[in-house]
Amino acid sequence: MKKSITQALNIIRQERLFSSIYIIGTGLSITMVMSLSIVFYLKIADIYPETNRSRMLLVKSGTEKAADGGFYASSLALHTIETCFNNIENVEAITAIHQTWNDGCYIQLPNSKEQPPVTVKYIDDNFWTVFPFHYIEGKPFTKEDFRSSLPVAVITRSLANKIFGTTDVVGREVSMNFRNFRICGIVRDASFITERTFAHIYLPYTVLPNWEHAAAPEKTLGAYQACILARTASDIPKIKQTILENVSKYNQTLKAEFSIVGQPDSQWQSTFRLGGNHAPDFTKIIIQYTLIFFILLLVPAVSLSGMTESRMERRMEEMGVRRAFGAPAGNIIRQVLTENLVFTAFGGALGLIFSYIIIILGRNWIMQTGSNFGNIPPEGVDTAISPSMLINLPVFSIALAVCILLNLLSAFIPAWRAARRPIVYSLNPTEN
Repeated sequence: MKKSITQALNIIRQERLFSSIYIIGTGLSITMVMSLSIVFYLKIADIYPETNRSRMLLVKSGTEKAADGGFYASSLALHTIETCFNNIENVEAITAIHQTWNDGCYIQLPNSKEQPPVTVKYIDDNFWTVFPFHYIEGKPFTKEDFRSSLPVAVITRSLANKIFGTTDVVGREVSMNFRNFRICGIVRDASFITERTFAHIYLPYTVLPNWEHAAAPEKTLGAYQACILARTASDIPKIKQTILENVSKYNQTLKAEFSIVGQPDSQWQSTFRLGGNHAPDFTKIIIQYTLIFFILLLVPAVSLSGMTESRMERRMEEMGVRRAFGAPAGNIIRQVLTENLVFTAFGGALGLIFSYIIIILGRNWIMQTGSNFGNIPPEGVDTAISPSMLINLPVFSIALAVCILLNLLSAFIPAWRAARRPIVYSLNPTEN
């Protein structure tokens, strides 16, 4: 292994043009794969404040087929969430999030006529258990605050600094749409990447008028999504089964047919659930994206394989000498693969840097490009990406796996052919 790596480094020094072309080509090939991989990682991985994604189940919507033949699809009513999802064994917490359009929410700044728009999240007190925010000052509103419909608010550090110029504002009031809310806590900002928890200001949904409103003839639908936090990831299958049984029992009390359309979903499944009328074919989705990744690697691998084959032709005499002295074909294949892995590793590092640049510069459109990747950021909102989202072990592991796979695809066949050629041909390639 050490000799193969040394040999590869010597080749890089001796054949700088070939090495540069190969490494840059590898880097560009890996850039596309890593950019797509990082987008998936940011949408699925445990990221602040959604650090419990790996043990979370989500129900975005439901459908109701009424007795009169009408069909309705929407978010859920609170009564439905309480009936079907509450009091389930091995559930740590469940929170209901009000799906309110944020158009028309403005903050009144003191001593200023400016009224900047803000994003508001209407939540319950369990929200803070399911999504563990980091508190800079104060604490979340309590269950008593929530049940009493008190006008209390948790705001982000950036909003506190924008309004007051400091985060030492617990107990003061913030005016939104000319209604005052007492600030009880200041939290570290969430990124729009975690759009389920992103907001500037968090309020109890009990401050909304008609917050208990339910729709559809049987009142099964409303304006809420449910996030269910399992005690451990291993509890998820049992929780899903219990929820399906509860929905079945709930249906027995209705004249209509209610369905949660294949939910609850895990985080990655929820990412691909676009509408509430039908369940996505997750097997098809996995196959589609697997093929996309494979094609993104296979096409450049064919070109790189040709370059590797050319390098093997120039080193045919060296291979022949090694074979003549008894080197097994397997040793030669391992040597070529190891040498090529060094080239691929340099290209992988370059590709990873390129993908970081693309993600950072294009974050505001890449993270919502295509209908699969969420909503458009609100006006004036920058999709913040912290260093920890990009520089971490999972991303490096993905890059390493991509390098190894690309190395196998581009170098194995040339290495196998070089190792299998007759010794006489290898020693005298110009005479054959």
